[in-house]
Amino acid sequence: MSRPALTAVVPAVAAVALLAVGCGCCDKYKHQVASLQQDLNLVRQGKQEVETSNKDLKARLAESQERQDELAIELEAKEDELATLKARLSQVGPGPARATTRPSRAPELAADDWQPTPGGAKITLASDVLFAPGKATLSKRGQAKMKRIAVNILSQRPRPLLRVYGYTDSDPIVRSARLWKDNLDLSANRAMAVTRELRKLGVPADRIETIGMGATNFVADNRTRAGKAKNRRVEIVVLRP
Repeated sequence: MSRPALTAVVPAVAAVALLAVGCGCCDKYKHQVASLQQDLNLVRQGKQEVETSNKDLKARLAESQERQDELAIELEAKEDELATLKARLSQVGPGPARATTRPSRAPELAADDWQPTPGGAKITLASDVLFAPGKATLSKRGQAKMKRIAVNILSQRPRPLLRVYGYTDSDPIVRSARLWKDNLDLSANRAMAVTRELRKLGVPADRIETIGMGATNFVADNRTRAGKAKNRRVEIVVLRP
C-alpha cells in the first residue's frame, strides 16, 4: 500500500476505534443512571410507605385518646349513679317506724359538677372540651360529656327548665370568618349544638331555652391564654320550680 493511501486509512481506523470506546462508555453511564433511578424510586416508595404508616398511627392514637376520654367520663357517671343510690339507700328505714316518713326527693344534681345558684344550679363546660377550635360541632368527648349531663337532668322530678348560654373570649373571629359572622354567631351556634344534643338524649325541647352571649360576662382575664380558655364556655342553668 502506498504511503498516501496508508495516511488516509489510519485516521479512519482511529475514528472507528474512538467511536467504539465512546459507545462503550455511554452504555456504562446509561446503566449507572438506570440503576440510580431505580434506587431513587425505591427510596421514594419507602418514604411514602412511612408517611402513610405515620398517618395511620396518628389516627389510631387520636381515636384511642378520644375513647379514653369517653371511658373516663362514663366512669364518672357510674360513680355518680352509685353515690346517688347509696344516698337513697341511707334514707330507707330498717322497719315500719319509717313507713310514714315523707318520700325522698329526686336525687340532687352531682355536686362535683353543678354549682348552686339562687334559682337552681349551674354547670360550666369549657368550649375546648366540647368543640374543636372555631367549630360548633360536638366532639366525641363532648358527646360523652353531654350524655352524662342529660342523665343527671332527666333524674329530676319534675323536669326542670333549662337555659343554655354560649360564651366566647374577646378575640375577634379570624380563622373561621367564613363560618361565623362574629363571636355572637359562634356562641349562639355552640349553645344550639348543646341544646340539640340534650334534646337528642331525651330532654324535652319545651324545657330548654338557648341563648348566645358572645364575648360578654367574662370570668377570667382575656390577656392570658388560660383566661381566654375559661371564657370560652357553655353554661347550662337549671331553674328550680
